Amino acid sequence: MVFDMDGVIIDSEPNHYRAICEAIGEEMTLTYDDFLSRFAGSDECYAMGQMAKELGIPYDENLFQEWSKRKAEAYAQFVSESATPMPGAVDFVLSVSRELPVGLATSSRRSDVDAALKVMAGGRLEGVFQTIVTTEDVAMPKPDPATYVKVVENLGAKPSGCLALEDSPNGVRSAKRAGLRVVGVSAMHGPEKLSEADVVVPDLRGASLGRLYSWLD
Repeated sequence: MVFDMDGVIIDSEPNHYRAICEAIGEEMTLTYDDFLSRFAGSDECYAMGQMAKELGIPYDENLFQEWSKRKAEAYAQFVSESATPMPGAVDFVLSVSRELPVGLATSSRRSDVDAALKVMAGGRLEGVFQTIVTTEDVAMPKPDPATYVKVVENLGAKPSGCLALEDSPNGVRSAKRAGLRVVGVSAMHGPEKLSEADVVVPDLRGASLGRLYSWLD
């Protein structure tokens, strides 16, 4: 089974937005709703480039590296202060990991993942995932299928035998293109945005493998 990180396991989007605001500085005028509806779940370089375009800020690789460094530092600080799991997610990941191999497929950077797993729920998910593939590990980010293809390969599995849990349209698209079945978790974006998923649930409270398979029947 393959999990997305942001919006499925951790309620991280507020901290990502705060960290981006910290990185861009006073020129950042886009609201949290702008961020959530148009940029959440996107590759960091692409998202920052689109934000810069809308803000009228000349954007190049040097600026991206500067913003990315500032964001990573700010995000690690914010997560150390508050790392809130999504409802039911930690218990569900742990219960699944006792029966199946589990992987993590995320559009976040490795440093963001490490910072979150270290502190969230007392670090209970550290070392649980057999493989973690971040945006830095693939040439093309979600919605390209590369992230999920790599996770499935690392797990030694077949796409048709894997299930992905995703919260964003780009994530759902990535997993479907890689040949996985997808459960959409609509807590962040709403069910109407996840129509390409095989089934959509509001959150993972009370979830179990038995219930998961029943959702897909």
